Amino acid sequence: MKFRIKVVIAWFLNIFGITDMMLSRLNKKLGNNYIRVINYHDTTRENASNFEKQLKWYQKHFENVDYRQFEMYMENRNVNREKPGIMITFDDGMQGNYEIALPILEKYGFTGYFMCSSDLIGKEKYMNYDELREMIKRGHVIGDHTATHHRMLINDSEEKLQYEIIESKKHLEEETNVPIQIFCWCGGEEIHYTKNAYEMIKKAGYKYAFMTNSAPVTKNTNALHIQRINVEDGWKEHLMKLQVCGFMDKHFEKKRYRVDDMLIKD
Repeated sequence: MKFRIKVVIAWFLNIFGITDMMLSRLNKKLGNNYIRVINYHDTTRENASNFEKQLKWYQKHFENVDYRQFEMYMENRNVNREKPGIMITFDDGMQGNYEIALPILEKYGFTGYFMCSSDLIGKEKYMNYDELREMIKRGHVIGDHTATHHRMLINDSEEKLQYEIIESKKHLEEETNVPIQIFCWCGGEEIHYTKNAYEMIKKAGYKYAFMTNSAPVTKNTNALHIQRINVEDGWKEHLMKLQVCGFMDKHFEKKRYRVDDMLIKD
């Protein structure tokens, strides 16, 4: 869906209260017993106030899910919540996540999940290991986003996949001194999900893998198929609400099924 068309649809549905109604119906259908996983990228100073408004809206409609609660939920253990859960993730490990997003997340009681590419850590505009270690101490979570921010391809060699998926995990663990349990695919395009990479993710021992094909996480969700929906820090409320109300879940449905079938088939 082209972005301009999405903006118009979002504005129209919000004006007539349809996105609110869709979210209410989704909550009723799933009994509030699901987790919505949001995917951000960089967070900028000029969009800080808008990002804060987004978090206020999340706080009103969802409850934060920290890593312990996420594990318990995925293990089918009871997690008492009055509202649906939300996890806020950030791809690429940009410096703005530490300088801008982190203080705002903590102000509103949210756990940040930061997906970092090991070869980019410490480079210009990216967070460094001291910052990552500090965030871990403060209760936030680091995940692996490949070594070089590599979008998987069907012709990737085994050596390439080993480096991007397994060696990157080892490097992050050595530097942070914590287990890296989450792998996050780069790029949401269908072509960049490959069977060989999927098998390497399993071989590496990740507990969870994050994708970007929009679906609520339920207790029936495959742990290596955790779906997220993209939101950017500068987006206005009507567009953000379109992303989380369930509308985009339907839009991504066919792609999601194709990717899932391709990855799990023998």
